[in-house]
Amino acid sequence: MTSVDTARPQASVTLNPLRWRRKWLDMDRNEAVLRWAQTGWGQTILHVAFLGVLFLLPAVRTKHFVLIAIALVLSAVLPARRMAVLTAVGAVYFLLRPLKHEEHYLVFDELWTSYGTSAPTQIGFVLFGLVFIAFAAAMIRNQVTRKAGFIARRPIQFMLFLCVGLSAATIALPDTHPLFPPAWIFLAYLTGSFFFLGYILLDSRSKLALPIGQQLGFLRPVWAATSVPFKGPAYFRKFEAGNADELAISRLKALKLVVWATILYWAWDIVFNRILYGGLEFPQLDDAIAATAAGADQAVAVRWAIVGAAFLAQIIVFGAYIHAFVAVIRMAGFKVPRGMAKPLASRTISEFWGRYLFYFKELLADFFFYPAFQRYFKRFPRLRIAFATFAAAFVGNILFDVISNSPYFATRGFLSMIEDLSSYIIYAAVLTVGLIWSQIAQKRPKPEDGWWRYDVLPRVQVIVFYALLQVFDDTSGVVPAGERITFFFSLFGVTP
Repeated sequence: MTSVDTARPQASVTLNPLRWRRKWLDMDRNEAVLRWAQTGWGQTILHVAFLGVLFLLPAVRTKHFVLIAIALVLSAVLPARRMAVLTAVGAVYFLLRPLKHEEHYLVFDELWTSYGTSAPTQIGFVLFGLVFIAFAAAMIRNQVTRKAGFIARRPIQFMLFLCVGLSAATIALPDTHPLFPPAWIFLAYLTGSFFFLGYILLDSRSKLALPIGQQLGFLRPVWAATSVPFKGPAYFRKFEAGNADELAISRLKALKLVVWATILYWAWDIVFNRILYGGLEFPQLDDAIAATAAGADQAVAVRWAIVGAAFLAQIIVFGAYIHAFVAVIRMAGFKVPRGMAKPLASRTISEFWGRYLFYFKELLADFFFYPAFQRYFKRFPRLRIAFATFAAAFVGNILFDVISNSPYFATRGFLSMIEDLSSYIIYAAVLTVGLIWSQIAQKRPKPEDGWWRYDVLPRVQVIVFYALLQVFDDTSGVVPAGERITFFFSLFGVTP
């Protein structure tokens, strides 16, 4: 008598979504997948899939997407010339999109027209861009030759002094003065590229420094979308794939990350943008702040829900944007760390700050924290850390926005712009106090503290701190700082 196998067919196991998820996450460690990713067909499919998913992200403009696609395809076709290709496309990107804000482009258009030329504005971008590139090349060369001693020793301070001087000139000069257009335009170029050029200058004497021509391509790397650089050229060279296996791993990680970025973006768009704020008409944070200041009667629980929803939405959409551009860097062959890594898992305020906006934190550390830490209060360790943190989280945080918005001083008024920053000054001050306390006074949770005191309570405290802090995280000035203060106290039942 034959036996009958009553066991469940094994094929159904392969349909387990958790198993496929694990295969997906582990594919950059799968030898068979790595071999496939190094074949011609594998590279082609990876690039087509990556660019197809990236195209679904509205975070990337169409023209920017085209430049990214050109850079990635050419660097794949010419792997030995990867850095030259990326920096060449970066230089083109800089000539086409040199400024930070859209309003700056409108002002540039008016100033370009004031020269009485009928040439397209894009010609003006190229001409002034070439002038700025010549300035940047002279700055880089001086870092090596050290002919201008102070500029070589203090390149960032020199650029800051230059920003101050140009800002003062644009404020003092009437816009009809012949010196106003070149002063404003150079200021807009300098402030839009301040930290990109700053990183190049800091790296220029490094052992990993690129030739000057290639360094200039980092004035606006093809993956840049904001005025926050993802570090400098020497940093990328440390993470550059050195062989075919490393390149395949980097590209597979890029594909996984861009898919995750797309999921995050559309989750934000559907859940928050369309359903919560659109269909359900749940109040957005700035609207709720203005309504509270106007005397609207809302339950405290509703206000807390508004803050919580805004905080979660911000983390999700920021994560989508950051992951998308880090994915581009990885696809180009640089296995750099993520720009955001599980911030809600943080147990301390300083840990969240590092996990949330990693590259912005690195910028503040490189330009403000480390210089202050290396120079001041060496005999007083705790004061040394506190002062360096103050230099980065408060001074650096505010200076970053002041530098980026300097061209507005002439168009919107100096006092008006400073007033717009009042809320952000509160934000930076509270953040600084929190970070200093976290680093020198906060007791670090330990596993032996138990589940509640190790896994739950510290994370809740960190989330509440940053969720409340976002009430003041604004540089636009659309909602005055006084109204934000009123709303903050209303969360605790205190009303004027």
